[in-house]
Amino acid sequence: MAELSVTERLEAMVARYKEWVETGVPAGVDFKKSLSAAHNWSCPEYGIFAVGSKRDWNTKSDDHGKMVAQIGKLLKKLRPFDEVQREKAAAVAAKGKGKKTVRVYTTQKARRVAAEDEAETLKGMLEATTRKYHQLSHKMERVEIDLGTQKVRNDELERRNEALEAENARLKRMLTSKSGVLQLVE
Repeated sequence: MAELSVTERLEAMVARYKEWVETGVPAGVDFKKSLSAAHNWSCPEYGIFAVGSKRDWNTKSDDHGKMVAQIGKLLKKLRPFDEVQREKAAAVAAKGKGKKTVRVYTTQKARRVAAEDEAETLKGMLEATTRKYHQLSHKMERVEIDLGTQKVRNDELERRNEALEAENARLKRMLTSKSGVLQLVE
C-alpha cells in the first residue's frame, strides 16, 4: 500500500475523531486532547497516522490549517467510550420515563460562529480535495500520453518481430531447398 499523503492522513483523522465524538473513544486507546500532544500520535489499527511535519501540522498552514484547526476542536470533545455510552443510556432512560432531555441553550451568535467555523472547515476540505483532483487529473493525462507512446512502440516492435520471423523463415527455406536437410553454416 502506498504511503498516505498529509491531506489523506488529516481527512482520516477528521473522520475518525468525528465518529469518536459521537460514540466515544474505544477502550485501550490512549487518545490525546491537544494538538501539540497529538502531533506525533499514531493509532494504525484505527487508521490514524501521525503527521510528522510541523509545517503541515499547523493551524496557520495554507494547505492544511483549516483541517488541523478542526482536529483541534474535535480533540477537545473526545471522551472515553464508557462515559459516552452511560450518557446515552441515561438519556434513553430519561426519555423512557417521560422526562424531557435537557436541551443546552446556545445563543444565536454561538450557533452562527459554529456554522461559520464549519463552513470554513468545509471550504478548506473542498480546496484540498480540488487541489488533489487537479494533481491526479494532471498525473492521469501524463500516464495516458505515456500509454499511447508505449502502444506505438509496441506496435512498431511487433511489426519488426514479424518481419524478422518472415526473414528467418525465408532463410530456412533457402537452406533446406539446396540440400533437403537443414545445415549449420559457419
